[in-house]
Amino acid sequence: MGNILSNDQLEELKQFRVTTDRTSSTLSVQIETLLDERSMRQYLGGLGKYIGAANDKVTASIFIKRYAFLAVAYLYTMTLYNGKLNISFENVSLETNDQDKLWLPNFYFKDLHIETWKENREKWRETCVHNLFDNHLYPLLDRLSRVTKVSKLVLWENLAVYIFWLYETILQKEGLPVDAVSRSKEDFEFILFQASGALFGGYNKNPLKKYHNEPIYIEEYGKEVRPRNTCCYSYLTRSKKRCISCPQVCTACPLVKERKNRGE
Repeated sequence: MGNILSNDQLEELKQFRVTTDRTSSTLSVQIETLLDERSMRQYLGGLGKYIGAANDKVTASIFIKRYAFLAVAYLYTMTLYNGKLNISFENVSLETNDQDKLWLPNFYFKDLHIETWKENREKWRETCVHNLFDNHLYPLLDRLSRVTKVSKLVLWENLAVYIFWLYETILQKEGLPVDAVSRSKEDFEFILFQASGALFGGYNKNPLKKYHNEPIYIEEYGKEVRPRNTCCYSYLTRSKKRCISCPQVCTACPLVKERKNRGE
């Protein structure tokens, strides 16, 4: 079965909203329940009211933005600990604190054992990536898209943003073991440029690569920003806020200028 996550590892994973506590909120849900389209519709209806979403497309997008932290926790464990979390649908639940106005749910794992790498890490890594994207995330994206008609391009970019953040920021921090930092660069290179589309849900091409735009310096924010290709619709929720990388406001973005020139 493998090793069980240590208390120190669990403490670290809390930064990615992993929890050891359950809640009684109506928005706390066993993930396998959401594979049923009727249940998915009911859940999104309640979530949409909670976040003040304009429509179901907005709700679906925000759901995946929050759910992206499952991917981050999984890949962090894979890269830093050489461990594979059990993310079977029946093992994961989404836990909501009803006092949280922004809806920042946590992830609860019934089974905290991890499968540890033993030999041929490249093959093991490929299996891990396939398990995360093809076996887990794609079925959810597919159902969300079918139920709400939201574009999968939006959903994939919502995931991509946080995966880039993990490998370009979190796993490059000072203080991490040198071998872990080196491994993170290799893993990111594989996920973004080497992994075949088949590992992500039967695609011909890797669906993440197209979102890795060149960062540009935005004077208004005083920092570099990687502009998004798509809008996540955050401004159509109760918060009415836009991301600093939103293509609708990132006027310096070459992608935006190109679209304006094409009259899009």
